Amino acid sequence: MVGVEAGVVSVFRVASGGRGAYVWLVLVGVLVLLVGVLFHSSASPRLVVASEVGIPQPLTRERLCGFIASLAVDLGGRGVCYTSSNHLAYYVPRYVCGYRELADSAYRFLESYPTDFYDYHQILVGRPIPQPFTGVEHVLVDVVSNVGVVHVRRTANEITDYYRYANPIVYRALHHLLRGDRGGSVEELGRLEGLWDGRGFADAYYEGSGWYETYKPALALYAYKAVSRRGAVERYAAKLMSTNPFTTLYGDSTGEGDLNLETAAVTLLAPYSTPPVYPYAGTGTHDRGRRCHSTDSRSGSRTSSEAPTNEVSKAP
Repeated sequence: MVGVEAGVVSVFRVASGGRGAYVWLVLVGVLVLLVGVLFHSSASPRLVVASEVGIPQPLTRERLCGFIASLAVDLGGRGVCYTSSNHLAYYVPRYVCGYRELADSAYRFLESYPTDFYDYHQILVGRPIPQPFTGVEHVLVDVVSNVGVVHVRRTANEITDYYRYANPIVYRALHHLLRGDRGGSVEELGRLEGLWDGRGFADAYYEGSGWYETYKPALALYAYKAVSRRGAVERYAAKLMSTNPFTTLYGDSTGEGDLNLETAAVTLLAPYSTPPVYPYAGTGTHDRGRRCHSTDSRSGSRTSSEAPTNEVSKAP
């Protein structure tokens, strides 16, 4: 196991999301929630305790970027660090917020703990996703100064009713699009529209909890940008701008609980990046940061070729 010296590599903790869960783990009965992880140690020299409330409107790139930056900590103290969350926390600070130094710290962490799967949201930044959908599990791969490092891994349990959830529908739409199948992408987005009730996506998560998840309109905005449907883009952008405060969950337009890293990251990617974020070419797997992931976005299309030719290609 590759070790990382505490206090050298910065990672991102995941702010709590109140009663919400970012990922659709309810499908497989996994009880570990990404949004439930916090670092509480005051011993970490770069720890900045994030606010337990959401971001007030008007929602701006600067406010969201500042929130994500506040979640950076040095390895130390206690808690759990997910490589899946840090994968988003590399791309967004680097390519949306312009925080190169912060992104480089996350990159060094990801280099130390390579994996070929960062959860299905990896399609948002050009990495291919495997199909069919399966459940996921969390696997502890290392402990550094009481901080657990955790990978997200696919299980053998196929998800056959993915269409009941808004997020995998978007991921599958982007999967089709990156494979050149625009018709398949549009068909999936038709399923997505069937879940929209005018306030949010009333999918299986909503049916079970009574709360809408904020990142799902952001996912929809991103997907409709990818297929150039301006009307839909404006609709979902308006929903994001009407949720106040901006949190992980909401009722009608009132935010509930607090904000987490994944929701903030997806919300930044949606309006401030152009899908696919990076083109994809070739196939392969991540190899400790020494392989290039050129030409594809994280919709299941991220692969590697051997010699990096530009900064983007070096990304995990």
